[in-house]
Amino acid sequence: MPRTRVAIIGLGMAVGPHAKSLVDLKDKAEVAWAMSPTQARREAFARNFPFPTTGDLDQVVGDRSVDALLVLTPPNTHLEIVRKAASAGKHVLLEKPLDVNTERATAIVAACDKAGVKLGAVLQHRFRPASLRVKQVLREGRLGRIA
Repeated sequence: MPRTRVAIIGLGMAVGPHAKSLVDLKDKAEVAWAMSPTQARREAFARNFPFPTTGDLDQVVGDRSVDALLVLTPPNTHLEIVRKAASAGKHVLLEKPLDVNTERATAIVAACDKAGVKLGAVLQHRFRPASLRVKQVLREGRLGRIA
């Protein structure tokens, strides 16, 4: 089964856990690119992870071998990146929130729908103690019936 080719967009504070997961998923996913416009971030990232880096978003989006983008940039940058990715036929996984307001988030969804690509949002809090406790309380039915 061929591996999904992924590009990481944004090499700031959120990238570490995502990159570690992609290393663990090397049998299922291959990181084609790790992109940041900041050279210092690319260099710091490259010291810790074995993925090719670039500062050129258009290079990443134009790479026909890339199936999907993992977007870890600040929310106010998401709409522009998603529009480029979707128009190039790339699926998108966004670090939450989708964007800075409902109008822009709706535009992100519309761009992906129009292009026929999948859009997902990262909700990484599911393993935090508070989230695990909520799951337990729900499972025990202590909050009543959830519709």
